[in-house]
Amino acid sequence: MENSKKTWKIDGYTWLHCPVCGKEVMDYDICDNCGWQNTGIINHDGGPNCMTLEEAKKAYAEGREIN
Repeated sequence: MENSKKTWKIDGYTWLHCPVCGKEVMDYDICDNCGWQNTGIINHDGGPNCMTLEEAKKAYAEGREIN
C-alpha cells in the first residue's frame, strides 16, 4: 500500500492510512474498519496487537477478524 507511510494533520492530530485496510485513521488509534491498532507511522509488530502486521493483512484479505 503506497499510502501507508503518508501522514497529514487535521486540527493538530496526525492522520494516516491504516496499513491493514487502507482507511483513514488517527495515529495511535484503532481502525474502525478492520480493528488494527495503529502504532504510529512505523506500525511495528507487537505492542497492543496480538497479530503481526503481515498476519493482520492476510486475515483482512481473507475476511477474518483482526486481533
